[in-house]
Amino acid sequence: MKKILVLFAVLVAHSSFAQISQTIVNKQKFEVSDFPFKGERVLMVEKIDARMEENYFVFSKNSREEIQDRLYIEQFTKVNGTWQLKAADEIAEKGIVTSTWNARKSFSDVDKDGKADVIFVYSKHPKGDMDIQLEVVQILFHNYKMYWISSTAASNYTEDTYSPNFSELPQTLQEFALDFWNKLDKR
Repeated sequence: MKKILVLFAVLVAHSSFAQISQTIVNKQKFEVSDFPFKGERVLMVEKIDARMEENYFVFSKNSREEIQDRLYIEQFTKVNGTWQLKAADEIAEKGIVTSTWNARKSFSDVDKDGKADVIFVYSKHPKGDMDIQLEVVQILFHNYKMYWISSTAASNYTEDTYSPNFSELPQTLQEFALDFWNKLDKR
């Protein structure tokens, strides 16, 4: 019996060390909350917590009435009881509309540092025709920085482009990102 209790304690300790939890967030309620995200409309919001941090990852857009489509990508982390913006990007290209892939994401603590390593995907489309996909982009959040991989329909999704900082990622994080990317159905 003592061996079973020790084994159980080891398993619990190990699982709590690398645990990542995802909390469902009602995006309509989040949109009208006082949370300081940049956009007007929430496309996707994920609350992802790790052993050492709590995070909100928010993908939002500007108003539909504006001519230029803008996608705001933000990571907020709770520090001393206050939500702080830790990473942000804005995607706005003339004639392009973006779309988030809500069902394509991954959460882990690959390097076991107690912080979440998170992957999201979005695509780019010509304004006025969301049925045509021009490009797919995968974003990896790691240590409050964003790293991306992309590929275009014009290359039949065979030529990948990487963010300039991608090579700075530790090998295990590069493998995590590439494994997800290579399994992703980009069409």
